[in-house]
Amino acid sequence: MNTIIAQNNAIITEWITPGSRVLDLGCGDGTLLSNLIKHKQVHGIGVEIAEEKIIACLKKGISVYQADIDQGLSNFDDLNFDYVILNATLQVIHKPYKVIEEMLRVGRFAIISISNFGYISNRLRVLCTGRVSDHIRLTGGWHDTPVIRFVSLEEFSSSLETMGIAVMDARFFLPLGRITKHPLFKDLLVKEALFKLRRN
Repeated sequence: MNTIIAQNNAIITEWITPGSRVLDLGCGDGTLLSNLIKHKQVHGIGVEIAEEKIIACLKKGISVYQADIDQGLSNFDDLNFDYVILNATLQVIHKPYKVIEEMLRVGRFAIISISNFGYISNRLRVLCTGRVSDHIRLTGGWHDTPVIRFVSLEEFSSSLETMGIAVMDARFFLPLGRITKHPLFKDLLVKEALFKLRRN
């Protein structure tokens, strides 16, 4: 497992109250939900679109619902969950504002991770080579990558303010595996970030 994803999962587990109702959007193979069920006894549901990942969830005994997140969460009632998670998925969403709004309609808190396109090594790579890295794209070429959102921390923070969303907690991932709550020059030095959000 990617080191940052593993660190994300550990922080999310720390944030979740035992026995909570959790909705994991883009839950992948169910690794995070499985961990939350085991260590925090949550009542969890996953949402995933890829059939092979749904099968992996079912093999783990996880309740999973097949849906396109961009189509909204109309099957879920208001405040049906304590936490709604969007981990390592925002970059492939077509309608991020709508998805974030829906997360905070059906859940009391939203937990979202983002990759910071403003990170200094990304800027230097584009400046020097004229290319976005394969790591950011998740694949080798611009034409077949699922990643369609290249957002900086500054842009994301401004969007939250515009939407009336408050940051309850955040963790910022720096080079050399360091994690902090209060980074300096965050738009340049932070590789990825994890936010716990609620309505302002």
